[in-house]
Amino acid sequence: GFLGGSFLTILQGCGFEIATSNVRLADREGIERVLDERPPKLGVICTAGERGRPNISWCDAHPVETMEANVTGQLLVATACKNRGLHVTLIGTGALYEPDPSRPGHLFTEQDKCNIASPGVYVALRVKLEELLSFFDNVLFLRVNYPISSNLDPRGLIGKLARFKTVDRAAPSVSVLEDLVPRIPDMVKRRTTGVVNFVNNGGLAYADVLEALKARAPPGWTSPVVARSAPSRPAATLDVSHFAAACGREIPNSITSVRRIIADLKETEFAALVEEQRQQKLREQR
Repeated sequence: GFLGGSFLTILQGCGFEIATSNVRLADREGIERVLDERPPKLGVICTAGERGRPNISWCDAHPVETMEANVTGQLLVATACKNRGLHVTLIGTGALYEPDPSRPGHLFTEQDKCNIASPGVYVALRVKLEELLSFFDNVLFLRVNYPISSNLDPRGLIGKLARFKTVDRAAPSVSVLEDLVPRIPDMVKRRTTGVVNFVNNGGLAYADVLEALKARAPPGWTSPVVARSAPSRPAATLDVSHFAAACGREIPNSITSVRRIIADLKETEFAALVEEQRQQKLREQR
């Protein structure tokens, strides 16, 4: 998947030797066999899970399948690792909060309860998983939020915003993967456990991303319109003080990192984006 592939590429680029596996989360014996045949020297990272097809709305119509992947399967991995004395890193979500009007500027910590009035199946099960994992002493649970790759991949936030017709007027916390993934081994070496807000420092205004894209994109690119209404999805800012303490390193600012990524994008990526938009317009005209 997108996250697994990104984690693999970044960690290999940092010099780590990674053994991968395609064993299904429901395959207890397969999971245990992999751990026994290829025991890790440092720890296990499991990026598998259900994030919806094509988005998390799918989970609302498939609650049992989502629970099997995002709760039952994760607990199988955590238990198999615990029984072998292994540290394991699991992936959750930071999209658990809506900005609180009574506390403007509040940064949500790992201890804050989910404040979404009507969470869907995906979020509700992520919250339940956090509760269940509190009984484990070998699990690091990373709250990823709106992951950002270092290209225009349509699965990353920059690539998504570049392709939308309208974007929210929002400034949520985001996870710039090239900044944050190299910090995972630091936490694993320290045997860090519990929930960590795995995001960059500060919120990222979508309007700022579009401005940075406009400065680089060729004339043929059609920029999305920034909506005037409130965000349609959770868009709060998370506190990163615990994350910084856990890895022993400063957490980079989100907009600084995103501007750097956009400045380094290749011309061929923008050309492909423009052609993609052109083809989409032709399809809409038919």
